[in-house]
Amino acid sequence: MKMIVIADDFTGANDTGVQLAKKGARTEVMLTNRQKPSRRADVLVINTESRASDASEAARAVADALAPWRQPDDLLMVYKKIDSTFRGNVGAEIEAALRASGKALALIAAAIPGAGRTTLEGECLVHQVPLAQTEFASDPRTPIVSSRIKTILEQQSRLPVFEIALAQIRAGNLKSLLAEYARQAPAMIVADAVTDHDLSLIAAAALAQPKTPLLVGAAGLASALPSSVYLTARRALPVLVIAGSMSEVTRGQVALALSSQRAGAVDIDVGQLLGSETEAYCRQLVQQACAVIDRQQHCILRTSRSEADRHQIDLLCQRTQLSRAALGERLSQQLGALTLMIIEQASIGGLFLTGGDMATAVARALGAEGYRIRQEVAPCIPCGAFINSEIDDLPVITKAGGFGSESTLCDALSFIEEMYSDH
Repeated sequence: MKMIVIADDFTGANDTGVQLAKKGARTEVMLTNRQKPSRRADVLVINTESRASDASEAARAVADALAPWRQPDDLLMVYKKIDSTFRGNVGAEIEAALRASGKALALIAAAIPGAGRTTLEGECLVHQVPLAQTEFASDPRTPIVSSRIKTILEQQSRLPVFEIALAQIRAGNLKSLLAEYARQAPAMIVADAVTDHDLSLIAAAALAQPKTPLLVGAAGLASALPSSVYLTARRALPVLVIAGSMSEVTRGQVALALSSQRAGAVDIDVGQLLGSETEAYCRQLVQQACAVIDRQQHCILRTSRSEADRHQIDLLCQRTQLSRAALGERLSQQLGALTLMIIEQASIGGLFLTGGDMATAVARALGAEGYRIRQEVAPCIPCGAFINSEIDDLPVITKAGGFGSESTLCDALSFIEEMYSDH
C-alpha cells in the first residue's frame, strides 16, 4: 500500500477515493479503522465519521486512524480529505493528522474547480460567491462563520496558518515557499487554486519537497496527483502450486513443469509433516518455498515424487495409528496451514490446488467463505477466487488429482501469467 486517506464522512471518502480508482489504483474504503485492507490494496481510505463530532473527539478519531500506519522515511503518502466548503472539524482534524503522521507541514488545497469550488486570496468561493454568503453558512449540523479559510482553521487550532496567493503558485514559487515555511513547522499552508492546472502545480511542488507534506484537500487535489504516487506497479507474481495428490497424472504434470523450468519444487516428506517435529519442519518448508518465490519462480509443493510414495501410506497409518481417511484429513489440514504460512511471508500471484480434500483444507486455512468460479482453464478445471479469504481475489485454479493432460499444470501457469499481462 502506498497511500492512506483519512476522510470525515462516507460520501467524501468515496468521492475522493474514486479519483484514484479511476486511474487504476486498487482503492478500498474502510468504515472503521479496525477493518483490515486486502493485501493488494494501493490506497486505503478510512472514514472516521467525525464531521459532526466535537473537535476533540474528531481529533482523537483521526489520530487513532493514522496510528497503525505511521511509517519512517516518508514511505506512505498521507492525504487528509476535508469538505470543500470547510464544514466539520477541519482545523482540529488537520492538526491531529499532522501530528499523527509526523509531517512538518499541512498543505491545504480544497478547491474543486469542476464543481465551482475555488480558493482565491485565501477565501473559499462557491461558484464565485464567498462561502459565508452561500447556503453552506447555515448548514444545520456544521455551520460556517467565515469565507476566509485561515479564520476557519484558527477556530480549532493554534498552529500558524500561512496563505499562498495564486500569483505565487503560477509563478512557480510554491516549492521554495514550502521549504521556507518548513523551518517554522508545524504549520498549515492554505494555497489558492482556481483551475485544475493550479492544483497540478500545487501537487508537483508538494511532491518535490525532501519530505512530502500532509496533503489536505477534496476530490480536486486527489485527482491532480500523478498516479505514480499511489499506484503500485503491476507485475506478474509467482503461482504457488500445492500438489497434494499422489496420482500418476499429477506427478506427470509436475514433472513436465519442472523439466521445462517453469517452476521450482519443494518436496514434502509426509512422514515428517505428520511427525512430532511438525512445527520445525513446516518452518523449514516455508523457508524453502519463499526462497523459490523470491527468485520470481512458480513454486510447487509436492507430496509425491514416485509411485513408491503411495505404498508408504499403510506404514504411516500404522505409525500414527490413524485410518487412511483420518490420515488424509490430517495431511490436508497440515498442507492448508503450510499454505497460509507461506502466503503470510511471500507475495504470490495465485494458487493452483490439486486434490479435493486438500483444496478444501487450504480454503478453510485461508478463511474462505466460498469459491467464486470465473473461467475454465481446461475441461473440468475451473479458475476462480476464494470469497472473503486471506488472498482476497487472487486467481485460484482447482483440479482433481487424476484430471488433465500432461501439460495441464504448464497451461494453468500460462493462464495466470496472461491474466497479469492483461493489466
